[in-house]
Amino acid sequence: MKKSIKFKMLGIFILIFLVLILNSMWAIFNFTGLSNSIESIMESNYRSVVAAQNMIVALERQDSAELSYMFASNQSAADNFLENQKTFFKWLSRAEDNITESGETEILENINQLYTQYIQEFYKLTEIEKQQGTAEARDYYYNNILPLFEDNKGECRKLLNLNQNTMLNRRDKAQQTAKKASFSTSVVSLLTITIGLILAIYLTRKIVRPIENLIDKIKNISEGDYSQQLDITGADEIGELAREFNTMTEKLKSYELLNIRKLKKEKQKAEAIVESISDGIIVTDENNNIILVNRAAEKALDIKEKEVLYKHFLEVIKQDDIFNTINKVKNAKEISEYKKYKDISISLDEVTKHYRINVKPMSDKEGDNVGVVTLMQDITKLREVDQMKSDFVSTVSHEFRTPLTSISMSVELLLDKTPGDINDDQQQLLEAIREDGERLKNLVSDLLDLSRLESGKVQMDIGSYSIKEIVDYAVKPFLKQAKDKNTSIEVNVKETLSRAKADFNKVSWVVTNLVSNALRYTPTDGTGKIEIIAKETANKILVSVTDNGRGIPEDDQSKIFDKFIQAKDENGETSGGTGLGLAISKEIINAHGGDIWVKSKIGEGTTFYFTLYTGNK
Repeated sequence: MKKSIKFKMLGIFILIFLVLILNSMWAIFNFTGLSNSIESIMESNYRSVVAAQNMIVALERQDSAELSYMFASNQSAADNFLENQKTFFKWLSRAEDNITESGETEILENINQLYTQYIQEFYKLTEIEKQQGTAEARDYYYNNILPLFEDNKGECRKLLNLNQNTMLNRRDKAQQTAKKASFSTSVVSLLTITIGLILAIYLTRKIVRPIENLIDKIKNISEGDYSQQLDITGADEIGELAREFNTMTEKLKSYELLNIRKLKKEKQKAEAIVESISDGIIVTDENNNIILVNRAAEKALDIKEKEVLYKHFLEVIKQDDIFNTINKVKNAKEISEYKKYKDISISLDEVTKHYRINVKPMSDKEGDNVGVVTLMQDITKLREVDQMKSDFVSTVSHEFRTPLTSISMSVELLLDKTPGDINDDQQQLLEAIREDGERLKNLVSDLLDLSRLESGKVQMDIGSYSIKEIVDYAVKPFLKQAKDKNTSIEVNVKETLSRAKADFNKVSWVVTNLVSNALRYTPTDGTGKIEIIAKETANKILVSVTDNGRGIPEDDQSKIFDKFIQAKDENGETSGGTGLGLAISKEIINAHGGDIWVKSKIGEGTTFYFTLYTGNK
């Protein structure tokens, strides 16, 4: 028959309960006896002790009254004597009502007899004092009354001592009873504790130890060891639990083998996909250790995967630009605040190739960073094509400048009527030619500037400048224009910021371009607002230009810094610029070693950010 643990536990608890009841009953019995002994002391003798003490006090007061009466013949002394006589008889009566000890009756009879005689002698004293005088009364007092007073007082003391001694004897008996009660209670308590310990050890061996063993096995399973088995037999719940646990571990082992096969297949599939990608891929963990490199990355960096796995990036790949980009993205609180790609050049065997480094962080379900994926996109051919295009644009722009200058001069001469008068229609045509010529001249100028920046031919005049001076210089020309458009421009730049390492004119041009764009797209109904803020972070100055315009669509934000890209207004039209301002701004900031990016949301406005190094770098 199956023995259930709960019935075993119930029997053990009942046994413990019975032992506790026995211990409690024995303690109650002993303490009840002790309480009875103490109560006996209090009830039996205490009243007699109090009565004896009060009778002694009354006698002494009567003796004092007698002396006062003899020496002063004071009637109040006689009254005092009579008052204490009543007190004496009151306490004598109480003592006679509380006779509890052997010999107490004889003492009370003596007291009664002696006191009656004492009262009679007092009255004789008063007669002698009245008839024979004070001297005779004094002799009578010392010869007759004083000995009687002492005898009476002595009998009261006998009554007091009898009851006090009885109380002391009973106290000793109560102490003996208390000692016996303490000893017997201690023995029973020790017996109860011993039985409890035995039962606890039994419970530990029968229940707790198997459970602890089960916990240890479960911990091992949680660490991936599915070979755990419990060696527990029996027909109770523990035995049944052990059998179910062993069955579970067998199933887990089979599931593990099945999952391992699936994982291997998925791993092989993932590796095949990664290897098939023509761009280089490097995967690093949260500690910047390399955990995956595909063949394209091996070839680009001249490394072998088996030699670099699980090693720190900089230990095996001497590319600081790539590592800095990885580190920046990995540690960024908001990835959108930083550029997620960087163009680099790598020279191997006297051959230089260009790569665009795209970095993407990996996060777990809780959002914690667990690593970074770096994609190396080969853009060598794109660079070559872009260089050819830039060279072509530069050449064409140079060729355009001379005829454009000639056209502009000719138009100005015609408008000044130097060759002769012109009619109104001719003047309108010439003004249109002049306007388009100016636009072409601006385009050619921007193209040449961009070409020189891209080729690195423009030398930066880097110095140490206050970012507030740069911003104030750039904003000043727009204050009147902003006022005319009912738009406010706020500059929140502290003079206490560290000085920036910058080309004053070039960075001023960037701020000018950003403010000009913001002013172009802000509302003109009086709600337009442009705010310029500069903050210092580590060894960089972060500058932002914010407007409350309609914003830039998300699809356009990724290409807003490309050439000839212009944001459209609410009517879907462009502003009429060249579309090169942001591209030039990007090249200028990059030439300073900084970054530039945009954050925008439709209906909420746009913010452009750029960074410059401080002199603390």
